[in-house]
Amino acid sequence: MQRLPGHREAKAFPNQSFEQTSMPARVWQPSTLAPLAAVLSCFLFCCNSELLQALQLHSEKGGHASPLLNLTFCHLGGLLFAPSYGSYEIEPGKARGGASPLQDSLASCPRLASLLFALLLMCYNYAWLLSAKLLAASLTNAVFQVSVAFVYLASVFFFAEPTSGTQLLGVVLALMGSFLASNATSDGGHKSPETISSSTGIALALAAAVGYTLYQVLFRWVYGHLKQDVAFLAHFGAWISIWHMVMVLPLVLMADVMGFEALELPRSRLALLGTLASAGVASTVNALYLCIVLWGSPMLLPSISALSVPLTVALDYILHGRSASSRELVGQGLVLFSVILILELKPLRKRKDEEAIAV
Repeated sequence: MQRLPGHREAKAFPNQSFEQTSMPARVWQPSTLAPLAAVLSCFLFCCNSELLQALQLHSEKGGHASPLLNLTFCHLGGLLFAPSYGSYEIEPGKARGGASPLQDSLASCPRLASLLFALLLMCYNYAWLLSAKLLAASLTNAVFQVSVAFVYLASVFFFAEPTSGTQLLGVVLALMGSFLASNATSDGGHKSPETISSSTGIALALAAAVGYTLYQVLFRWVYGHLKQDVAFLAHFGAWISIWHMVMVLPLVLMADVMGFEALELPRSRLALLGTLASAGVASTVNALYLCIVLWGSPMLLPSISALSVPLTVALDYILHGRSASSRELVGQGLVLFSVILILELKPLRKRKDEEAIAV
C-alpha cells in the first residue's frame, strides 16, 4: 500500500518518545515545554504553601496530618502510573548512564535507585518544614534560595556549564533579591526566636537547599540520557511513590512509636479535604520537577524556583491583604532580573534563528 508523504506509523504509548510522535517536532520539543512546566510548578508550589499554612491555622478545629505523614501523602501521586508503568523495562542500549561505575549502576537499576531519590525527597522537604517552624516562612524561603548557587556550581562541575560572568552576577542578585523580598530582618509578626533556635532553623534551611540540589543534579547526571523517554519518567515517578508506601510509611510509624514525632490524622472534613488537595498538588509538582530536570537546562528549575519569593509576596497581598514594602519590591525586581541573567534569555526572533540553524 502506498504511503502518503510524511506518514509515520503509530507506536504504543509505553515505548513512545518525543522523537517518535507524529506531531510536529517543534511543538513537542522538551526544551519548549520545560519553561512552561517550570513556571507552572513554581505557581503550584506557592499555592500549596498557602494551603498548608491554612491547614495549620485551622488545626484547633479538627487537627491536621502530622508533618511526616503529610509529606508521605504528598509523594503518593505516582501510584497512578504504577499499573501501566511499574513493570516498564529500559531498553538494553539505553540502560548505561555514562563512564562512571556509580552512574552505570544507578542507571541500570532505576527501581532500586528510586529508593535513594525517595529518601532525598522526603528529607529535604522535612528539613524545610522544620525550618519554617523555627523561622518566619519568608526567611526560610530566602535561605533556601541558596540552592541557586549550589546548582550552578554543581552544573559547572558535572555538566560543563560555562562559567559566564553574567550568570555569576545573576546568582548573586538572586540571593540578594531573595533576602530583600522576603524582608528577612523582620519577624513576620511573630516573636523573635531564641538565638539557638534561629541558628538551627537557618541550618535546616541550608540542609534543605543541599538536599534539593542533590536531588535534581543527581537525577540529571544519572538519567539525562533518557530525557526523551516519557514512559521512563512515569516509571520512575511510580517507583518513588511505591517506596514511600513500602519503606517511608513504616518509618513514619516507627517515628511515632519512638517518640520522634507523634502521628496525627486529620480529624475534620475541612482538614481531610485540604490534606487530599495538598497531596494532589504536591504530587503534580514532583512529577513536573522530574520533567524539568531532564528537559531543561541545569539552571532552569532553581532559577524559576527563585520566582517563588515575589510570587509568595503577591499571594500574601491577594489572600491576606499584606502589602509589600519598598525593600521587598526592590528584592522582587532583583529576583526577576537575576532569572534573565542566569538563563541568559534571548529575544524570541534570535532564538528561532538559532534553532533553524541547528536543524
